[in-house]
Amino acid sequence: MKLTDIHVDRYGPLPRLAHECKDNFEVFYGPNESGKTLLLEAVLKLLAPDIDSTLPHVSRVDESPTGHVVVETNGTEQKLGDDTVLRDIADLSPRHLRNIFVVRDSDLRLQDEHEFYDSVTQQIGDLHTNEIDTIQSNLVDTGRLTSVEGRGLSSARSRDDAADVRDNATDLATDIRDYVTEAQTNDIAATEREFVAVKTELQQCESALTVQEAAETWDTHSTLTERLETYTEATEQLDDEVSQSTLEQLEEFDREIAEADDEINDLEDKRSALREERTQFETEKESVDAEVTPLEKRTDDVDSVKQALDSFRDTHGESIGASRGMAFARYVALAGIGLGGVAAILGSTVAGVLLTVIGGVGAGWYGLQHRSITAAERERKQVLQQARDAGLDVSAVAEIGTAVRAFHDELESLQNRRDELGQKIEVKEKLITECDEALQTERQDRQANREEKQELLQQADVANIEEYRERVNTSAELERKRAQAAQSLTDALGIPPGDDPTEDAKIRYWESELDAMASELDESVTADEYDSTELADLREEYEQLQQRRDNLKDQLEAHERRLREFDDRIQAISARPFLDTSVTLQSRSVEGLQEVAHDLDQLVNRIERDADIAREALDIFDEIQMEEEQKITDLFGEDSRAADVFRRITDDRYTGVTYDAVEQVLQVQRNSNEVLTPQQLSHGTTEQLYLAARVGLAEQLLSSEPGFFIMDDAFLPADRTRLQDGFDVLRELAENGWQILYFTAKDEVGTDLVDTHNLRCRTLDRLG
Repeated sequence: MKLTDIHVDRYGPLPRLAHECKDNFEVFYGPNESGKTLLLEAVLKLLAPDIDSTLPHVSRVDESPTGHVVVETNGTEQKLGDDTVLRDIADLSPRHLRNIFVVRDSDLRLQDEHEFYDSVTQQIGDLHTNEIDTIQSNLVDTGRLTSVEGRGLSSARSRDDAADVRDNATDLATDIRDYVTEAQTNDIAATEREFVAVKTELQQCESALTVQEAAETWDTHSTLTERLETYTEATEQLDDEVSQSTLEQLEEFDREIAEADDEINDLEDKRSALREERTQFETEKESVDAEVTPLEKRTDDVDSVKQALDSFRDTHGESIGASRGMAFARYVALAGIGLGGVAAILGSTVAGVLLTVIGGVGAGWYGLQHRSITAAERERKQVLQQARDAGLDVSAVAEIGTAVRAFHDELESLQNRRDELGQKIEVKEKLITECDEALQTERQDRQANREEKQELLQQADVANIEEYRERVNTSAELERKRAQAAQSLTDALGIPPGDDPTEDAKIRYWESELDAMASELDESVTADEYDSTELADLREEYEQLQQRRDNLKDQLEAHERRLREFDDRIQAISARPFLDTSVTLQSRSVEGLQEVAHDLDQLVNRIERDADIAREALDIFDEIQMEEEQKITDLFGEDSRAADVFRRITDDRYTGVTYDAVEQVLQVQRNSNEVLTPQQLSHGTTEQLYLAARVGLAEQLLSSEPGFFIMDDAFLPADRTRLQDGFDVLRELAENGWQILYFTAKDEVGTDLVDTHNLRCRTLDRLG
């Protein structure tokens, strides 16, 4: 479950805010009175409007916030605000939100712990505490039991504290037998002999180790002295007149000059090509001009021929068919005159006259047609001759029109080609001009780069870039050697105080540190005695001997403590009401413990025979109690999520988290098997414990899905170290899928830790 978007439109003086949660770990940072707490309260009220009842002092503003919060759970997003709240999408109450997902002002504890654990267990495990209370009450009444917390039998003084005596004797006998087996297996006597031998061997190893460590220090002193000499010589020989940046600038000038040369060559080639193309177009245009000029001179003559042709056609267009009419007229005239004469001879006067008239008309018509044709032929010859004089290759009048059109088509085509070539020549002229201008610019830039390059070379008093590069490489090598020497010296000796110490200050400081190192060394040892392999072996051997010695010592001390402990527990048992004699440890030895265990068995058997009914009731109660209490303890069992998180965030210094339902308190187990309550832990460890508990409970409630934490300066009183440790824990949780929204006014969080952990930070400005 994660928050993906936060939108607060209005909440008291808080300005409108929209924030998209992109990372698992984000910081909201602002000074006091920047609205940080108001923003946190607005988010909580949008999630659970009735959170006031579980989180005191959450309402600084009487009104409810307007806006929404988008929550993603199981891959689905849900907008919360107005009518939809957190309880609608997850079985989480405001109390869960306050106790698990919200941490304010370093309050990492859970409020009303036992009652809250009960509520969580009821929600996820069906706890039957009311039924247990009833069973407990009945068992106390019918089995004479002491109380729910007792072991079943009455511990009342009137019954001789039978339950306490029985339980203590049983536990003691079991513990004694377990320890007797352990002691026999470990052979305590052999342990004592080995302890003396290990101490002697440890002293010898320590002596040899002291010599090797002194020799190592002398060797380190010699190495650091060489490093200081290298640093000093490199500092004195460094060439300040040259630099890598200037070399790069010179190389850039060379590149730009070479590029300019290439560009100039390209431009010159381009200009030559353009000039050749222009010359080609000019030559072609001259050829076209040579063709167009004579045609243009003939234009008027050709146009006159066209006019004459049009006039001829208008005037003599009908004379074309006159030859056929003239032949018909001739035939009519001859026929009329001839037939009229025949008719007159035959005596037909009227017919003769009529035919003679017809013949006369035909003769007149023939005369007119003959004159027209004669005139047309004369003008045709004139037009045809005029066309030939105009240069048209024609043999008949009918060809003149086609020849005129062909003339004009040829003239127009040549004129268009001439105009087209003229335009191309103008384009080439423009491109040539542009090339000339670009060439001038490139040459000027190249000359400027050459001058600047030469000026830099003169300033360094070198002839060329190769010489400058050699000086830069020499300085770089010196700087590399100096940096390596400085790193070694800094790692071993540190640097003088101050923000930016000079080279001389560093040299003086390292010289003094080396002198101080030498003054503290044993002069009877030399660097030649140093053997890194031998030193490593001695250190490993010394550590192993120390560990073995401590283990043996712990075993012997533990043996003595266990004897004292058993003796104290034996004396505390009142056996006389049940046996005729007291139970005592006659001999402080393994054999004496075995005898006591036998006596305790007799005591337990006597009590058991007297309390069969009570023991049966106890068994029933233990079984029911174990089943029901397990539901709570499972939340904090050995394999629980809370135990796993606590173990990892404490680097295995604590190996387990359990819950004592009787004492109603969390318990933690150190890697030394010591069991502690939160009150016995340091403040920082307590914070880590309750953070682990929150993670475990949250995953139970969310069905093992990672959730979110809203933290308001959760490590407020922490010093810088614990604050860093706390952020390391939060960063690990974020990497495991948890979402952390951390509200803070602390500068070391909003600046240092944000940069250290590369966190996304939302800065809030002061209100008003």
